Amino acid sequence: MADKTEKDQIFEEAQEKFDVKLDRRLKLSELQEQLARLENEKANPVAAPKIKKPKTIRNIFTGHTFSYDPIFGDHADLEVIEWETEDGDN
Repeated sequence: MADKTEKDQIFEEAQEKFDVKLDRRLKLSELQEQLARLENEKANPVAAPKIKKPKTIRNIFTGHTFSYDPIFGDHADLEVIEWETEDGDN
């Protein structure tokens, strides 16, 4: 069996360490950059964005306000007028 090329080694390392399949058609330098980026992201993970949760909503036609319930979803006639605070206990 033939010796593994550098591209093969990088592909296998990415597969084993990060469970990512790189595109073997890329240049060696591009594969090395992708592997370095994967290693950097593992060492310095990006914080997940904070998702704001609605607290109070208003019907834009009637003006009635009420507490948000997930069942309302993305109803077009409703607008959020107040958001939960970060701790979510209000």
